[in-house]
Amino acid sequence: MQVPDYLAKHARQFPAKTALVDLHTGRRVSYAQLNERASRFAEFMRERWHIQPGDRVAVLAHSSSDYVEMLYGCGKLGAVMICLNWRLSVDEHKGVLTDAAPAALVWGEEFNVTGIALADAFALTNRMVTGVPRPGVAGYESALAEMSGATVEMPWREHNDVWYLLYTAGSTGTPKGVPQTWGMNVTNTLNNTIHAGLRREDVMLSVLPYFHTGGLNLYMNCLLMLGATTLIMRQFDVDKTMELLETEATVMFGVPAIYLFLSQHRRFASADFSRVRAWGAGGAPVPKVLLEQYLAKGVTICFGFGMTETGPTVFLTDEDTARKKVGTVGKPVMFVEAKVVDSQTRQQLGPNQRGEMLLRGPAITPAYWNNPQATAKSYADGWLCTGDIVYFDDDGDFYVVDRSKDMYISGGENVYPAEVENVLFQIEGVAEAAVIGVHDAKWGEVGKAIVALKPGAELTDEEIVAYCKQKLASFKAPKVVQFVPALARNAAGKVDKPTLRKLFGDPS
Repeated sequence: MQVPDYLAKHARQFPAKTALVDLHTGRRVSYAQLNERASRFAEFMRERWHIQPGDRVAVLAHSSSDYVEMLYGCGKLGAVMICLNWRLSVDEHKGVLTDAAPAALVWGEEFNVTGIALADAFALTNRMVTGVPRPGVAGYESALAEMSGATVEMPWREHNDVWYLLYTAGSTGTPKGVPQTWGMNVTNTLNNTIHAGLRREDVMLSVLPYFHTGGLNLYMNCLLMLGATTLIMRQFDVDKTMELLETEATVMFGVPAIYLFLSQHRRFASADFSRVRAWGAGGAPVPKVLLEQYLAKGVTICFGFGMTETGPTVFLTDEDTARKKVGTVGKPVMFVEAKVVDSQTRQQLGPNQRGEMLLRGPAITPAYWNNPQATAKSYADGWLCTGDIVYFDDDGDFYVVDRSKDMYISGGENVYPAEVENVLFQIEGVAEAAVIGVHDAKWGEVGKAIVALKPGAELTDEEIVAYCKQKLASFKAPKVVQFVPALARNAAGKVDKPTLRKLFGDPS
């Protein structure tokens, strides 16, 4: 597969159409402007910084139209953009940059302290800031203004040519670099266009951070390839999201936490979401009670599944399946093949048998960045070994049970926390809940529920345990309850199980 500079093509075909709306600054960027500004950034990197194809350019900034310009500017030049997670510490960033070895660093003015510390630590003279310029640091707007404005048109890229680097959240250890290729981007766009019904007339509300595959590829990059419009939210704002879902957006994708926060908004019951025709969710299991809450409003959230390594979309239900089978992720999308195997024997399993999911297809990253050991561990005979425990029913629809690393064994029985968490969410007064395994002298391990209550709600641990025992086998019900104001979440909005284990699990 070869990929053209579709941004340049759009700029010629419909130059005045709005590509991006930056909700933080109010800037509206047409396709002609986006192509020109991306070209100016590419020209600056080439002429002033002497960046060559394959060199890495790290970016530490909130989601914005500038961010998208830099992403596509890197693409035009053939540089590899490193999308840095702004929630990491300086030391964590140092680990990422040591691995990625950038030739330049760009940061948003809100990250001046971190940006300067990192540029100094890696002796990077190629440094730039968006917003107010600083001494010795190029200003983004002034840099663009210095350039000619002539289109830098990207030569056609091959399928495995790397466009940008994302780093995994690191929940299982040191973060791994996951190359995102041009072929992965096209395949993901095809998958989401087919299964989510994306089209050029759409207006997408983009609320997930752009250092994450969900922010870039669900569905911002897809809509730019289609020539549609994306509303970029700097950081998730529940009030603004509610407003835009009623007035402008036609497409919405969020992680479960976002849908949870929206459902708890004071205006949720009366909100009119009729203009939004496509709702998607992924990133973590969505409690059935939450999906049913939206169904009661006439909103069908099509739940999906994906990974940074898979571009990301692997599953995305159609509306009919989402309504009839609440909780399923459906069947694999067009350009993905999936199978379920026994985690120990690696034998392929049939319907209703739980095992590890393996994936293959053109949207899957070819290898981890500079990490042959991780690649060898995660790939087997062309299949990506996901570590996710799943099963499929007699109709071929898949259900994600849990991450294999989150499972614990109580009295010889496997317990999958997501199953218990679904029950916890059914309890009136529970706002958030997560379950971890902790040591028990009798059973080996038992469940510990970490629970955040809704404002004004009152529940005891005895009431929570009793309710779970009514709905679950006794060994699955949590034995201990820990009440907290709110659950720790990682940068993708997922419940941060490693942090919860560190705070509330067994002493190390």
